[in-house]
Amino acid sequence: MRHYWKRLAAIAAPALAALWMTTAAQAQTYPNRTVRIVVPFVAGGAIDVTARHFAEYLSTRLKQQFVVENTVGASGMVGARRVARADPDGYTLLFGTTSVFAINPAVNPSGAGYDPLKDFVLVARAVDSPFMLVVHPSVPVRNLSEFIAWAKANPGKLNYGTSGNATPHHVMSELFKLRTGVPMTHVPYKGGAQSVQDVVAGHIQVLFENPLSLTALVADKKLLALAATGDERLPMAPDLPTLREAGVDMSAAVLTGFAAPAGTPAEIVNILNSAVNDAMKDKGVLASIAKFGAIPSPGTPQQFHDFIAAELKRWGEVARAANIKAE
Repeated sequence: MRHYWKRLAAIAAPALAALWMTTAAQAQTYPNRTVRIVVPFVAGGAIDVTARHFAEYLSTRLKQQFVVENTVGASGMVGARRVARADPDGYTLLFGTTSVFAINPAVNPSGAGYDPLKDFVLVARAVDSPFMLVVHPSVPVRNLSEFIAWAKANPGKLNYGTSGNATPHHVMSELFKLRTGVPMTHVPYKGGAQSVQDVVAGHIQVLFENPLSLTALVADKKLLALAATGDERLPMAPDLPTLREAGVDMSAAVLTGFAAPAGTPAEIVNILNSAVNDAMKDKGVLASIAKFGAIPSPGTPQQFHDFIAAELKRWGEVARAANIKAE
């Protein structure tokens, strides 16, 4: 038996050494051809535009073309599946969001077609986009505590809009309901623009939405802003308290970040992580991020992995508590 193991080791050692040398060589020359960044949403939207700014920076930083390819469908799941099945060589990346990495797999684990923690290497968290909580001025309140008290005293009078079932807007609103006990009825739309129009018109009363769509309406007093949903105050609304500052134990944002197929060499992952983190120090990238109300969120691959694991758990619990199901 001892002879067998020695012989097996003698056979395996050269193969392992060759594999290590191949991986090391790949990392030393990476990237030596075009890298595709799959954006699982339509061209021209905030996620797509942000990805293109990162692609431009990465092309300069790593001296190779990084090109964005839009692969849409099923709330981002089609594009995610494409990357999960790609060769793990660092030349096909996913620029995904909270929906892709956490909400879709949490709400519909069997139908997503991928496991974000097993089928991907989570390369780099890029930016977070906190939302703003607003109400129609017909709701007779001045701040969040008054809103919560009024809502509880007037059940059945509040409808909240979202950009659709199982979207960040939906799960965030339901988490708010769970944390506060505020009774509100969900009104799903086919996109954020219609929900914003309807809250301004008073057809619905409450909305969690990207501040970019709301700040001008708040300034014109067409809507009343009650809180920001992130850990910190919004740069474009520094006087607006966060939910935690206003007394609600909750923070949430829509994240975007880079992932690669599982099995991508760690050396390549580290090269990409370093470049993405450097991008978030670049004035041009920072300016483009700020236009969308987003905040840079640099970190390590392990930190990104741990964050997504926590988000999967959190949004899964919310989906079960609120009976959110995939359509």
